[in-house]
Amino acid sequence: MNLLLFKKPFEQVTIDGSDPRAEHLRKVLRVSVGSLVFVGFVNGLRARARVIKIGSDSSVSLEVVGTESAPKPLPISLLIGLPRPHTAKRILFEAASMGVERIDFFEAENGEPSYGESSLWKTEAWMERLELGAEQAFSTHIPQVSMYPDLQTALSSQAYDSSRVALDNYEAEESIAQAVNSKKDAAVLALGSERGWSDNERNALRRNGWTLAHLGPQVLRAETAVVAAVSSAASVLGAWKKPTATEL
Repeated sequence: MNLLLFKKPFEQVTIDGSDPRAEHLRKVLRVSVGSLVFVGFVNGLRARARVIKIGSDSSVSLEVVGTESAPKPLPISLLIGLPRPHTAKRILFEAASMGVERIDFFEAENGEPSYGESSLWKTEAWMERLELGAEQAFSTHIPQVSMYPDLQTALSSQAYDSSRVALDNYEAEESIAQAVNSKKDAAVLALGSERGWSDNERNALRRNGWTLAHLGPQVLRAETAVVAAVSSAASVLGAWKKPTATEL
């Protein structure tokens, strides 16, 4: 992890010795009293913190010494047919790493309803994947995640002032770079289940003004398609910004 993420801001904090963050500080970063580390507050600032104590119980105490703004999320949201849990974990991590604004999952007609009963969604495991992705990206933004019972319900929740593009290997006639409207300020990218869109779902997308687009002739894994699609859309929208040197 490139920073340690915390849910609430603090001036000083003691991290319990059993906390994975304390273990990372001790065993990976090998900090000592006086060491400086990066931390971040969920959907808030990044900060530089100094180690002020390492307890005999392996706890680590930190004190914030400076803060700065974290990168803003990309103006991109995802709409995804609920995949198998292992794939969902990868998508959550990669999407958070890239800084997408939100992720909406829906139960696709060609998907498996049992995927929604996975422990990934019944526990906080899905949130952990988002947090790991943000930490990897040196970011504090955690995408909002929602779950819908079907595509039509999910479509009704989307921002209709955004460029709306659905990835499809079979009926799309233009690439995603061609389909994303550069005059729009944001984009919503839809991916069907791992078995693809049903005819009903394609019809629903078209009725609601979505454009079908492809990522080329290769069939990609869902998590790979997410990375490729977000990268392409961000480039068209001009959303990539050169990182600036930290002032912490």
